[in-house]
Amino acid sequence: MSIFNKIRATFEEYIMFNSEAKQLTLKKKTVLLLCEQAQSRVEQLKSLQPDVEEGFTAIMEHNKVKVQLHFTPEKITLHEDTFEGTLRLLKPPSFDTDSLVYRYLIAGWNTFLGGKIPNGALPKGVRLENNIIYYTLPRNQSQLVDALFHNLKNGSALITNVKQGDLIIETSASLNWNDFKLQNLLQLVRFQK
Repeated sequence: MSIFNKIRATFEEYIMFNSEAKQLTLKKKTVLLLCEQAQSRVEQLKSLQPDVEEGFTAIMEHNKVKVQLHFTPEKITLHEDTFEGTLRLLKPPSFDTDSLVYRYLIAGWNTFLGGKIPNGALPKGVRLENNIIYYTLPRNQSQLVDALFHNLKNGSALITNVKQGDLIIETSASLNWNDFKLQNLLQLVRFQK
């Protein structure tokens, strides 16, 4: 087996590319590495794992209250300086705490507000409508989007889905291996065999 074929075989354990379907799949190994990095970078994020069937399960903690979210990413729209995305909640958020006071507050919130999160309580650039979370982030905050899709035009949309730990990304634009910043991607996920 040539060195090129060995590199490609190793690479395809992490990423699959289908130019005809305009589809890129980050394999579960890569998704797990990205989840680990997210946990190390976001203080409130205590756990982030791909769900066995669909989406991600995240546990966040703020002021001794743990929030469990089960969600799947759906769409990312690229703009010049920002990107907008949507996440769909697969289950309503669940809350847990050891604090008796917070338990009463959570019970009251569930009873009187129906467990709905007011938009004013969410971070800037994030809003919630029904079971869809809309967010806007500066484009330079996502090394993954830059490494994979830096050549796409403004207004391009990426349709995303997570099934059995694989992150599947479809785009309307044709992609080829030359479009990716492979060195940046390798540094981002720090591939290890």
